[in-house]
Amino acid sequence: MKWRFAAWFLVIAAIIAGAGPAAAKDKNKPAPSPLVAAIDRCRQVSDSTQRLACYDAAANALVQAANSGAVAVVDQNEIRKARHSLFGFTLPKIPFFSGDETADEVQKQLDSTITSVQALNNGYYRFVIADNNAVWETTDGNISFDPPRPGQKVTIIRGPLGSYFLRINGQVGVRGRRVG
Repeated sequence: MKWRFAAWFLVIAAIIAGAGPAAAKDKNKPAPSPLVAAIDRCRQVSDSTQRLACYDAAANALVQAANSGAVAVVDQNEIRKARHSLFGFTLPKIPFFSGDETADEVQKQLDSTITSVQALNNGYYRFVIADNNAVWETTDGNISFDPPRPGQKVTIIRGPLGSYFLRINGQVGVRGRRVG
């Protein structure tokens, strides 16, 4: 009798453990827009005349919402471009920014060219890169490296815990942050 209880306990535990990751994945997936859900409901209508009328009404509502700016439809390529342009900023946890991005798709580094430089106090520098005119600052002051100059190459590498390392003109990396 004890072994049956143990066997059932193991089966139930395995089912719960298997359902956990699936439930977590579905929890992160955003609920579909009511406008998209309306189009999806039209697929259930069996009568072709009623289904066409349903599709016409749902599509009209979606187009009106898009034209008024209440809804924006974007594809994966547009999302990747937006993420690229925001490299260096901490993004909010909303579906547009998190999406279905896997660990392999997370941008780990950005290669660009410095377009302008401003020396700040205590050996810090602020510079603008050609990539989206992003503004970066060094956060390591009074370090021994050649000051950045316009036209030099910069590689910005994502580090742990939201940090970034700036390799300017192939020199040893310094810590930095995006400020604009």
